[in-house]
Amino acid sequence: MKRFLLYIVLLWGSFSIAWAQNTAQPSDWQGLWQQGLKFKDNGNNKKALKLLEQAYELHPSDSIKRDIASVYYERGVYRRSINISQELLKADSLEADLVLIAKSHEKLNNADSALVFEKIIAQKNIENANNIINLAKNYEDREQLDSALLVLDDFCIYDNENMAVNGLKAYLLYQTGNYEESLDEYRKLRDAGDNSTTTNYYMGLAYARVDSLWEAYDCLKVAARKDRYKNQYIQAQYGIVASKLNGNEKEGVNMISQAIEKILPDETLMWSLYNTRANAYIRLLKFEEAIDDFKRSLTYKPDRLTDIYHIAYLYTIIHDRANADRHFQMFINNAQKSANPDRYRRWIEAAEGYLKRSKEEHFFQGDDENLKDF
Repeated sequence: MKRFLLYIVLLWGSFSIAWAQNTAQPSDWQGLWQQGLKFKDNGNNKKALKLLEQAYELHPSDSIKRDIASVYYERGVYRRSINISQELLKADSLEADLVLIAKSHEKLNNADSALVFEKIIAQKNIENANNIINLAKNYEDREQLDSALLVLDDFCIYDNENMAVNGLKAYLLYQTGNYEESLDEYRKLRDAGDNSTTTNYYMGLAYARVDSLWEAYDCLKVAARKDRYKNQYIQAQYGIVASKLNGNEKEGVNMISQAIEKILPDETLMWSLYNTRANAYIRLLKFEEAIDDFKRSLTYKPDRLTDIYHIAYLYTIIHDRANADRHFQMFINNAQKSANPDRYRRWIEAAEGYLKRSKEEHFFQGDDENLKDF
């Protein structure tokens, strides 16, 4: 009898320990499943996968299989996740299976396959915001911006207050040149409490596109301040706009100068920055600095013949006739050899008129040395 009681006590103790540790017996598929899910929730996907696969062997079910596919996705085994999820596909498939397949294809950079499943999900449930955003971005990557905007518009019929969707819509409207509509969306975002760097930056760019420069200046200044003046592109656009506003030229020059120091080689942008700063220097009556910047801009766009003309004209302002003569002649020579000389006809005539007057002045001053260039 004592031995029997001792056996009962030991058996009860083992059950108590197993219960306390929440461990499942090898034949308990439900316990294995639940314990596997707990490991999954705690981020231990290796143990989760082992337990879930044991549970599936004891009790094959779509639910356990779906969890196994999810764990493979979390472990980065995307192809295996796709294969398992596709085995679950039926006429009445769960949206979760389609989403996991689409996400796995995105991770594998299979954009075409991801697009197929994202479109199916959108047809089944247009209110799935995450899928709509992924689908719109997939269209954006293909430069099918109209299609991207169309799916976003379809979503907004059901929910026009989703900040992430509205932010993407505002950005795509800007990218497609619909600046006024883009501004409408960005104003809604601001009214809803979005005062982020990105929103202020693109809102500022959109205002600049419609020539509302003071509004653009306010937005870009906020964007630069929020970014702590780290992003050179934000600083560049802020400086470009500021340099065009009366009284803000010095601020514009300062921002452009900081951007130039940080920016990576980008021929188009660097030309624009130097060119814009040159014009700002002109407004500040700093003509020699303007000449230097026009020359720098020419290193990025040597075919910008009007910059050569501007340099020549600025030399006349500072009374450097020798350099003015040389650059006007340089402009005429390059313009006449260009693919479209008629484009520069009025400029050529003006330059030739200046050189004619300059030649006469050289002659009457007895400056034979300078006449050699004519």
